[in-house]
Amino acid sequence: MVYQEMKEAVAEQPDRRITDALSQWWQGLSYRNKAAEWSLYFMFVTGFLLWNQISVPWPVERLLLVVHVVSSLLLFPVTVVPFWLSHRSLLARSKKKLLKVTGQLIDYILLGCMASGLFLVLLGNRGDDLGWFAYMVHLVTALVLVPLLIRHAAKWSVLKPLWSWSFKSK
Repeated sequence: MVYQEMKEAVAEQPDRRITDALSQWWQGLSYRNKAAEWSLYFMFVTGFLLWNQISVPWPVERLLLVVHVVSSLLLFPVTVVPFWLSHRSLLARSKKKLLKVTGQLIDYILLGCMASGLFLVLLGNRGDDLGWFAYMVHLVTALVLVPLLIRHAAKWSVLKPLWSWSFKSK
């Protein structure tokens, strides 16, 4: 009988260690995830250069489009989505009004940007009203997302050295 109890206790321990390790890893994703932030900025810059208001030679634009789409299909699910999902627990527990409000806005804007981007990848902008609408949603959500993200993550942003340096030089 004692042998059976010891066997069960030993069998449970590795599962608990794995569960604890996964839990710690998941929680770690929700804090100051530089890969997710850099990925969003990279997707923004490559997408911004595709805006029809910016004149870019066609060979460069074609390359940018491929880089934007491929990087978005790879970086977004690998870096941004895990951070986004793991960050929900912080949003629910936060007592900081500004972070809570900007976090919720980022959620909705990111969802709109992701959905419109997925539409553009799968169906494209075919020149009809629906394609134009998806393009505009993708563009406007990206233009709103980046400054909101910078404000939301101001204390921990990967861009913090830029404004820290600029304020120190004055």
